[in-house]
Amino acid sequence: MITIHTFGDSHASNIHSHWGNIKLPDVNIKCNHIGGILMYTFGRLGLKLLNIKNYRVKENDTVIFCFGEIDCRNHVHKHVSETKTYKDVIDEIVINYFDSINKTKILYYNIKICVYNVVPPIRYRTESPNHPFPYLGSDEERKTYFNYMNSKIKELCKINNFIYFDIYKETCDEEGFLKKEYSDGNCHLKNAEHATNFIKTNLL
Repeated sequence: MITIHTFGDSHASNIHSHWGNIKLPDVNIKCNHIGGILMYTFGRLGLKLLNIKNYRVKENDTVIFCFGEIDCRNHVHKHVSETKTYKDVIDEIVINYFDSINKTKILYYNIKICVYNVVPPIRYRTESPNHPFPYLGSDEERKTYFNYMNSKIKELCKINNFIYFDIYKETCDEEGFLKKEYSDGNCHLKNAEHATNFIKTNLL
């Protein structure tokens, strides 16, 4: 039996996301949705925000970090300026994210660290004016942010010898957005097929 723990925003949830739909023998998935937390915030606060020791993660367990969708959908765009490109903004966020993950890793002798891709973006949806997570940037701009953040996550996973949990292309439609039939009708991936295959191929 292997135990997998997910940590992150709603994309780490067994209710909102696909993790609860993964059914594999000898695999126990424990989901930890810690709220609408940004990758930026975890990168800045680290163990003060999330110490996985408090969630009964044990030696030889697998941990999957799931942050970044809210950053790309709602925050990156507003920090872009004449002197700061979207790449500058995202580079800083992801570098700090991995710094916090590494501070988590050294609490253990042997845990397997995975970093989940940021799920594909969805096209603009009309939301109420006071919605806490407004869409910022055009669909194409946000798609650029998502793709670049994932390329940076992949790069730093290789450098840090982490597993990049990458099912991005498999869950995109022909235009690079989240396949509607795979979603919950919103921004979450509910279809578990590709995550199940990834676990079988890379984590067992």
